[in-house]
Amino acid sequence: FPDTQVKLITSNNKTFKQAGPLLITHQGLSGPAILKLSAWAAREMKAAEYKARLVIKWVPQNFTDIISHIKVERSKANISNAYPTIIPKRFWQNLISICKIPNDLKWAEVNKKQINLILNQVQSFECNVNGQNRFKDEFVECGGVNLKEVNFKTMESKITSGLHFAGELLDIDGVTGGFNFQNAWTTGWLAANNMSLS
Repeated sequence: FPDTQVKLITSNNKTFKQAGPLLITHQGLSGPAILKLSAWAAREMKAAEYKARLVIKWVPQNFTDIISHIKVERSKANISNAYPTIIPKRFWQNLISICKIPNDLKWAEVNKKQINLILNQVQSFECNVNGQNRFKDEFVECGGVNLKEVNFKTMESKITSGLHFAGELLDIDGVTGGFNFQNAWTTGWLAANNMSLS
C-alpha cells in the first residue's frame, strides 16, 4: 500500500502517527510507515509492555466514492471479482470475508450496512499489538549513550577521557532510509581521527 495513514495508541494512552508506504508480510506489517512509527514510539512501547492498538487507513482517496461507482457500474458482478483496483485483489477478498459478506453476492444486492462495514475496514482498520516479534528480529535503534555526554567534534566522552563513541552506541534513532549508515560512517570517522591524534 503506497500511501497509508497509521496511528498507534499505546496501552498507556500515548498516540503516534505516521504516513507512507505499508507492506503486509507473512509475519505482520512492515514498510516505511511502520518502521518510522516503531522508531518514534520505541520508548513508549517498552513502557507500555509492547501493548497497543494500531489503526490503519489503507488508502488516502475517498473510498466512499470509489465503492459507490463500482456498485453502479458493476451492479451485476460478484463483489469478490469487481473490486477497487487501488487495493490488491487478495486483500479485497480477505476484507469482504472479515465483513462476513458472501463472495458470490452481486453488487446490486450489497446493502448500506455492508458498505459501511467495508468503508470502516478500509478507513480505520484496527488491530492489536501484543508484544514483540516472536523471532526477536526487531531492528529499531533506540537508546544508547546520552548525547549530552559526548563531544561531537571528537566523539569523546565528556565523562571518561580517552573513551570515544560511534554509530549505534549513541542515543540516535535510526529512522529508515540510510540514516544509520550515515551516522555510523560520520561518527566513526570523527572518533577514529580523534583517537589517532591522542
